[in-house]
Amino acid sequence: MQTAGLQTAVLIAQGGGVTDIMENTRRWSAYVCPDCRFVFRVPSNHDGKGVLCPSCRRMLKVPTALDTPPSLISARRTMDEFSKGTQPSGTRSRRKMSGNVKDFEWEEAPKPSFVGDTGKKQTRLLWIGGVGLLALSGAGVFFSVKDKIKPTASSQGQVIAQPAAVENPVEAIIPPAALRSEATLLAEAELLAKKFLEATTVEEMLPLVRNSEVAEARMRGFYPGGKFEVSGMQSLGSVAGLSVRGKLVSLTVRTRDFEEKALAFLDTSQGLKIDWESWVGWSEISWQEFMATKPTRGHVFRVILAPVDYYNFEFTDDRKWQSYRLDSPDHEYSVYGYAEKGTVMNEKIHFDGDTKNIIVMLSLKFPVGATSNNQVEIERFVAEGWVEEVSQ
Repeated sequence: MQTAGLQTAVLIAQGGGVTDIMENTRRWSAYVCPDCRFVFRVPSNHDGKGVLCPSCRRMLKVPTALDTPPSLISARRTMDEFSKGTQPSGTRSRRKMSGNVKDFEWEEAPKPSFVGDTGKKQTRLLWIGGVGLLALSGAGVFFSVKDKIKPTASSQGQVIAQPAAVENPVEAIIPPAALRSEATLLAEAELLAKKFLEATTVEEMLPLVRNSEVAEARMRGFYPGGKFEVSGMQSLGSVAGLSVRGKLVSLTVRTRDFEEKALAFLDTSQGLKIDWESWVGWSEISWQEFMATKPTRGHVFRVILAPVDYYNFEFTDDRKWQSYRLDSPDHEYSVYGYAEKGTVMNEKIHFDGDTKNIIVMLSLKFPVGATSNNQVEIERFVAEGWVEEVSQ
């Protein structure tokens, strides 16, 4: 990922000059959600179109330069106007019920009959008192409405009290991770990682992870009772350790017990989300159950794989099989896995340079009638790394 300074240098080197650089910076406009106050960027050519807040998921409308800010308070109407519907506010009236509830007759209300100076003084006092009450009532409505409505400044300096929902909302309102600066990604990742590592229940962790509707069942099976020990975060890796590959963003974190682990984030329309499965090394069944029951149907595991020269039990033919040592993510369990030579699956397992082991996702199963609980067949290569594949 290029830094802002490097991007500027590249533009200049390409002959873009200052004008092109300024034009590049105007491609995005800052916008603040009026409900949750989440700050995000919107393409500059998005004025007048609908967007979805990545935080609270509220439908918003990006204002244009020609939009007029709506009034914070609508005009007040008298009680008689509400009862009449469209009657002018200058005419006071009352409703008289006839024998049938649905039949109404309207007539002019009697005028006040104050006579002499006393009557005029009373009228004046009543008029002044009425104005005062209306002023106090209006002030109360103003501050009540002001507290409920959160106006926000648009990129044109306008105020929007109630953005209107529009058809065909745009989902991708956050620039892809590859286009966001390192500082922006690092700040977003640090805030998310702290919440994730301080969570003590599944409920607290779910809003922070990718595919929460799928992850919830997995998490509840992984954490008996739905509670677990807090890892806590001591520090987050620096920008130098930031890796961005398509939608996948990864960093190293150090927990409070000084354990250093890679934490993977997936870039979504709601911002970064943590890949919980790769963090805990989740597998479809536990290693203990797998080795005890010896299932002949494949199950997906996250493993640390290293090539070895070991052949035994049902896999003694080294002309047919390639052997590997497979360790669980926590290094508590180990098995020997065998892939058939000459197959496309086995070709996917490769090592670069002096690499001694790699992390991969594999589907493993036992041969029918297995006599050993640590000799398994590699049925399928699932993915490189421990993050389930995502569309780029």
